[in-house]
This record gives sequence, structure tokens and C-alpha cells, in this order.
Amino acid sequence: MEELDKREILLDRKLHFSFDDSGSSSFPQAARQKVDAALQKIHALFQEEASAPLADLERGLRAWTRSHLQDEDIAKVTTLATRAREDFSALVIIGIGGSDLSARVFHDAFNHPYHNLLSTEERGGAPEVYFTGDTFDPRKLVGLIEMLKTRNLLQKTLFNVISKSGTTTETMATLMIIREVLGDVNWRQHVLATTGLTADSGLFRMHEQTPFYGGTLLPVPDGVGGRFSAFSPVGMLFLAMTAGKGETPETRIRAAVEGVKQAHEDFFLPCEHQDNVAYQLARWIHFAEAVDGKGSIVFYNYTDNSCLGEWFVQLCTESIQERGAGPNVINAKGPTSNHSILNGIIAGPRDKVVLFIHWKELGTDLVLPRDTKMDRKLTDFEGLSMTHLQTASYRGTALDFSENGVSNATLTLSKRDIKSVCQLMRLLMDTIAVKGRLQDLHLDTDDGNELTYLQDGVEGYKRNFRSFL
Repeated sequence: MEELDKREILLDRKLHFSFDDSGSSSFPQAARQKVDAALQKIHALFQEEASAPLADLERGLRAWTRSHLQDEDIAKVTTLATRAREDFSALVIIGIGGSDLSARVFHDAFNHPYHNLLSTEERGGAPEVYFTGDTFDPRKLVGLIEMLKTRNLLQKTLFNVISKSGTTTETMATLMIIREVLGDVNWRQHVLATTGLTADSGLFRMHEQTPFYGGTLLPVPDGVGGRFSAFSPVGMLFLAMTAGKGETPETRIRAAVEGVKQAHEDFFLPCEHQDNVAYQLARWIHFAEAVDGKGSIVFYNYTDNSCLGEWFVQLCTESIQERGAGPNVINAKGPTSNHSILNGIIAGPRDKVVLFIHWKELGTDLVLPRDTKMDRKLTDFEGLSMTHLQTASYRGTALDFSENGVSNATLTLSKRDIKSVCQLMRLLMDTIAVKGRLQDLHLDTDDGNELTYLQDGVEGYKRNFRSFL
């Protein structure tokens, strides 16, 4: 790979990667050579695993890159989503962490910002959408139940409960309340479960006794942990069910799969190939942390969307903060965060790098009127589009960081659509997988699993929680 400097890599796949390390130390040649040699070995290992039978891959051996692209699961999701859109007027996602963050990203990015206020016709037949099951704080769950009852929606609501183990405490406590509210007789016909398809799952055992809605379970496939599950039925059912005007469950799923497959193909290009952005981004992050001592990544999504950053926070910190290493992630969105954390990035501790997500097209645009006769300081903005202003704000912010010695990189996407967002999410998953192996998280584990895909650090709070019950 070339020496790190300011450059832009233009990809013919409508995803650009650029970075500016003008504020970083001069990385020693020996360090660059060591990391590049490690990347070559990592790439060879991933190639070897890619050719292995899927059934032979254990958790942590990249089974998730293939198991969420299985035609059988995609067909099952499409069929269930199409049927459920006819049977129900509201969809409630019951989950926490990886079980609901991808659905929140999809809702925030693709559905109308005032989705639930639209009529069914205006939503293109999609149900209303609500989220619960991610806390023991009862306030919002009480409000949700009251609202569904008051509007006579309770019996028209599908509750998609998502938990690979089928025993996630926050999620299952919520399901217990929903069961009581719906009543013992028909509550299962309002519940669709997405879980592991083994007897280890509490939801699987419940379904074996009396089936949930549709007579089937949606799988969280083997080898797919929560934060890597966006393109399994965990996220795809939501994407399909909320298809809007001019869309169908099939077209949404197809667009998502196209984006994921493009990122998948790019990931198996030679690791030094300009289109293999995952390796370049992992290399940049690794140098920033391991060589230059930058302990935090500011994930600066330059759009009015916080959910993608929340998803990346979990993906990164639960995957590669192991053995006392791995970067923190600070979620930001531009230009909103310019008015809250930008000063600290520039004038505070120099322990951060910034990863921008820049969108060339944001969708339907607005143009500021001309000749407004407002304050003369505002006349420069007259006649410009909001997207133009957003882009200028991003470029000004990135340049300001560079001029002040703050290392920053940018992932640029042509538009904010399903294919591009899903390609980006899969790219970020791949980046974290590579970064984990650069930290040697695939080596020296007692059970042979990669630490990137484990989260043993949460066991302490779980034990303490039960002791205080």
C-alpha cells in the first residue's frame, strides 16, 4: 500500500474513500510494512474461510458474511412480510442492541420522517412502527400499550420479538407484559419470533409447544451475532414490512441484497486494491490507534440521522474493545454536532480522529428563495439548495479539522438509498472484522472463537443484576 497522505480514492461502485493524515505523526516505514504484511495474512485467511463449507464455520470464523445471504431466509422474510402487511396495522419491534439497532437505522434512513402520522394509503400499505424491549423503565411501554388500546390497534398489532438466545432479559420481560395485555388465548398469533433455531433458545422452545404467528420462526443464523445481523431476518423483515409507496417487500429486499453483495465482492478483492475500502479503512483506524495513540473515533454522519452512529458504536466497541485495546466511538451528526462537540475536537485533548460519512444526494431537496430582503449577511445563501449547504458545511468542517491537525477520513456515498446504506453497513462490518484481526483477536482464545465476535465483558453486569433481583 502507498504511504498515508491526503488523497481520494474514487470507486466505480459509487462509494469513495478519502483521508487526510496531515495532523498525524510520520508513521515509521517499519510500522507500515508490519501492518501491511499482517493485512496480507488476514486477507489470505478470510479467502480460505470463504471457500470452506458454511456448515463447517464456527461463530467468529466469518460465517456471518455468507449465512445472511441465503435464498431460503430471504424468501421466508418476503413471504411473511407480505402476509403480515395484510393482517396487521402496526408493527412493534421488541429487542435490544443488535436485535433492534439495524431496524432503527432502516426506519430513520428510508421511511418517512413522520411515518406514523401518515394514513395507511400514504404509507403505501406499510404498518405503523414502534420500538420497545430495550429497557426496564416502564414509561414508554405503558404509553405504547395505552395508545394501542385507545386507538383499538392492539388486536391489529404484530409484535416481532428478536433475541437469538430467546432469554434476553429486557426483551423477554417486555414480551411477558405484552402476553398479559393480549390475553392467554391468542397472544401467540400476534407475535412473530426471530431467534436461534435450536433448543438453546427460549423462544424456540415456546414455539415448539405452540407456534407463533405464521407457524414459523425467523432465524438468527448460526455464526451471526446481534451486531452483525442487520442483513439476516433480524433487520430484513422490518425493511420488507415497511416498504412504502412505489415499493414492495421484494424490491426493498432486492436493493439491500445488491448493496451487501457489492460490499462482499469488494471485500475479497486483493487487500491493496483501491476498491477494497474495508482494508484501507481498517488500516487507517489501526494506525491512528496503535501507532499514533488516538483512542477515539468520532463517527461524524453528515446527515440528520443518529441511528447509524448508534449502530456503529455497538458494532465497534462490543467487537474490538478487548484485551485493554480498541478505540472508543463518539457518535456525531453534522452540522448539529458542530454546535456541541466540534470545539472539543479541535481545542480539547488531541486523542481523536474523525470519520465522516458524506452523502452527495440526500433525497428531495429544497432551495432557499431569492430576494428575501432579510439581513444582508444572509444574502449569500439565497438561491442555494439545502443539500448544497449541507455539503459546504461538511467540506468546511473537514478542512477545519485538517488545518488544525485533526486526522480525518471520509466515506462518500452517491445517494441515501437502500442499496448504498446497506453497502456502507456491510463495509463497516468488514472493517471491524479486519481491525479485530489486526489486534490479533482471532488468536489465543480458549474456545477457539474470535474475540471480535464475543462480548464476555457483559457477563459481570448480568451476574450482578440477577444478584440484586
